[in-house]
Amino acid sequence: MTTGKQSARLLLVDGSASAAETGERLTERVGTVETAATVDEVRDALTGEQFDCVVANRELSGWDGIDLLAAVREIRPRVPVVLYAREGGEATASEAVVVGASDAARGSNEADRRESLVARVESAVEASRSDRSGAAGSERSETAHDRELHLYEQILAGMEEGACLYDREGRFRVVNDYLAELYGTSRDRLEGRESELVETVRREQSGDRYRELLDGERDVVRGETEIEVPGAGRITVDYRLSPLRAEGRVDGVVGVARDVTDQRARERQLERAREEQQALIDGMNDTAWVIDTDGEFLAANDTAVERLGYSRAELLDMRPHDIDAGLDDAEITGLIEDMPEDGRQVFETVHRTSDGEEIPVEISSSLIPYHGESAILSVARDITERKRYETELREQNELLEQQRDELDVLNQVLRHDFRNDLQLVTAYTELLAERVEGEEAEYVETIRERANHAVELTRTARDTAEMMQTREVDDKRVALRPVLEDEIADLREMYPGAIITVESPPPASSVRANEMLGSVFRNLLTNAVQHNDADVPEVTVSAVDRDDRVAVRVADNGPGVADEQKSQIFGKGEKGLDSPGTGLGLHLVRTLVEGYGGSVDVTDNDPNGAVFTVELPTAD
Repeated sequence: MTTGKQSARLLLVDGSASAAETGERLTERVGTVETAATVDEVRDALTGEQFDCVVANRELSGWDGIDLLAAVREIRPRVPVVLYAREGGEATASEAVVVGASDAARGSNEADRRESLVARVESAVEASRSDRSGAAGSERSETAHDRELHLYEQILAGMEEGACLYDREGRFRVVNDYLAELYGTSRDRLEGRESELVETVRREQSGDRYRELLDGERDVVRGETEIEVPGAGRITVDYRLSPLRAEGRVDGVVGVARDVTDQRARERQLERAREEQQALIDGMNDTAWVIDTDGEFLAANDTAVERLGYSRAELLDMRPHDIDAGLDDAEITGLIEDMPEDGRQVFETVHRTSDGEEIPVEISSSLIPYHGESAILSVARDITERKRYETELREQNELLEQQRDELDVLNQVLRHDFRNDLQLVTAYTELLAERVEGEEAEYVETIRERANHAVELTRTARDTAEMMQTREVDDKRVALRPVLEDEIADLREMYPGAIITVESPPPASSVRANEMLGSVFRNLLTNAVQHNDADVPEVTVSAVDRDDRVAVRVADNGPGVADEQKSQIFGKGEKGLDSPGTGLGLHLVRTLVEGYGGSVDVTDNDPNGAVFTVELPTAD
């Protein structure tokens, strides 16, 4: 061959697996080979460099020979184009159509076809160089023009959609078999007829788009319209029109049309079904969406958009995992994968809105057909109010249970201690009546002590009942000094034989408490005397400020509290019904003090006895 190795520059357009072998053979026989896989890459290559020939696979992915020719002719009108087909193609697959060359030779196998392609490329390069050198006259130029038109005709013939060449008046010049079958006639009868598509485009489009194609003012006209086809009625076609350029001039228009009537009907049917399903879930007051089996949102109703705060587009780009704050990803995936085919899933979780709010929900899910596929319809009901009611009910039940326990203790106190005290009062009264002389003073004293105990017990019972009725502590400012001083004065009056010492005047602080604060100190003070086994009970009271708290200390010289009892002494009735006291008063102390936000504890006194310390928060 006259071209020789490296004497020509070729652009190979092929994205198939056999492209490398074709390129190697062209390199060995023809010259330098550059590669491209897309129309954009072809345009870039032709814009930046000169090539002697473009060699392309006619079965290109996503585009056809018309696209390739349009791209080449737009930039390099005179560069020859050679098309070939890979092994196992259709009837024309063995042909290598060459611009400016004779008809392509056929080969019986892949090796022969590749050799035929190389020969055609060499011929195309040589013929192109001869044309450019001016060696050929107008007759050769005309031959090249005709051969380029022949190339278009062969490309159109092999296309699997309606394709044709229109003349400048909009008549069919060349049609392929696919288009002839679409019209229900033969190619010969269709050629020469006026095209309804061209007339429709001119009528529907602004301006004369067809004339703009012929004048080279527009590269392509695309669209979708309806045309009347004999025997088939009105059909919907997707069309594309582009200029037919041969030897650098526009010689007509290439038309490609595809019947999309059935496809559009299916799309409209699916869209109606989609709209009906969307209208159905939009009518729900609860949040609802459709999820595919991979866990992607397919549809969401208006309530979901409103409650969750995301746009519909945002939701459809999310997954249940993105909005669920109550279950982990594995649990959500498990629920989707384990969806029963003939039943429902009902479970509770928490949804998080776009602004971070968390909403407790009850979800009911079931399988439904959706656009021909199996999907999951999930309806989420906001159970915020139900959860609030459940919490309130649980708290009320707990309160009632606690009140029942406390009333039971109170009942034991009133039935046991109070009864015993009254029995003692009655017994000593009888003794007093029998013995009006001698030991009267002792009996009177005993009566007085027991009577005092009974009175104190009833006061404690009253305070406990009041405390049970009002669990919440009103946030009040209560002056500590007058309350504490009043209770100390009452203790001295009640037990004149005890020694009551106040180390320093109580601070003039206000604490957070309520009207029952006096009951706290009264029970601690009386407890220090009543349970004191010393000959002369001694009680020492002190109070100091500690930053934002006030500490009140009540110390006695009694038997003290064993270490194992210190953590239990404030329980209800902890001292037992057989002891001199019931422990109810200390339970009341702890309940009130903790309700005020304070604390109470017991430690050992030196050298003997116990020290009860109450800390109360100061009021702002």
